Amino acid sequence: MSLAPGREALDVSWDFEWWNTGSFEARGFFSHLQAGWAKAEHRAHVGWLELSGKKVLFDAGYAPRFHDCAAPRLAAVYRWATPATIPAGSSVRERLAGRQVDHLLLSHWHADHTGGLLDIPEASVWRPFSSHEAVRQEALSACAPLKGILVGQFPDDLPGRPGASFSARLRDVEAAPLMALPVGRWPFLSVLDGSCRDVFGDGSLATVDLPGHALGHYGALFQTQLAGRPVLVLLCGDAVWDERELTAEWTRGPAALFGFHSLSEAAKTTRLLRRLCAAAKACGMERDLYVLPTHCRLAANRFVADGGRE
Repeated sequence: MSLAPGREALDVSWDFEWWNTGSFEARGFFSHLQAGWAKAEHRAHVGWLELSGKKVLFDAGYAPRFHDCAAPRLAAVYRWATPATIPAGSSVRERLAGRQVDHLLLSHWHADHTGGLLDIPEASVWRPFSSHEAVRQEALSACAPLKGILVGQFPDDLPGRPGASFSARLRDVEAAPLMALPVGRWPFLSVLDGSCRDVFGDGSLATVDLPGHALGHYGALFQTQLAGRPVLVLLCGDAVWDERELTAEWTRGPAALFGFHSLSEAAKTTRLLRRLCAAAKACGMERDLYVLPTHCRLAANRFVADGGRE
């Protein structure tokens, strides 16, 4: 499938909802140096997208099985550091209410993004760039929980041994072609040139390479309608934890020392997203771009206040 003649990428609007699947509280200082000692809420959002019958989920968030999977041995350390509260009705399985998912865009394999993975057995899973074998080896190691991976949330063939059923559903993001971004309409997108891929082959959604936090970490860029007008949304996963890293130059605290694949790559990605937001502002289009970090309460609340759905 390819773009029809006369069409440009990202010119159709997805129905989009930003679901909160649960959260944990921790002293603000541990996640961001400027946040002080007061407790801060860290949510685990997932994105539900629908377009012309195609149903897509961005990440799988928390699920009640997290508490059992994070109980034994070293996994208890992960649960202690991120004591998740998962309200009734908030998990992916409950929010889907029987609806099938065609595609799961999995930004990375960490436990607060894979809780509902077992609840969507029918979806094609777009795995992070080049990370399959490395994550499988990490999942098999005794130290997996210290890297943010809870094996109990994965299918038995964690996460895909050759010939197993889960392997058959895995799709490679890096195999998708690069997307030519519509910079005539959205000039600030030139900042992302060369880092976006057309995974569905129809120009409706781009994955965005956002490395650093985890091996192969990526986000999703698409158009939706907000209060009757088209806007672009970038679901950036854990590329940043709080939108103030982009607007107020907040810096990550001690928590960033645990589980990150590359702090230097993460810093480059943060600078990339800052340039993107600055370019949108310079074009007078800051209200046309919503960057939504998975864990950021402020960004989610602002999106909903402007007409978005959760």
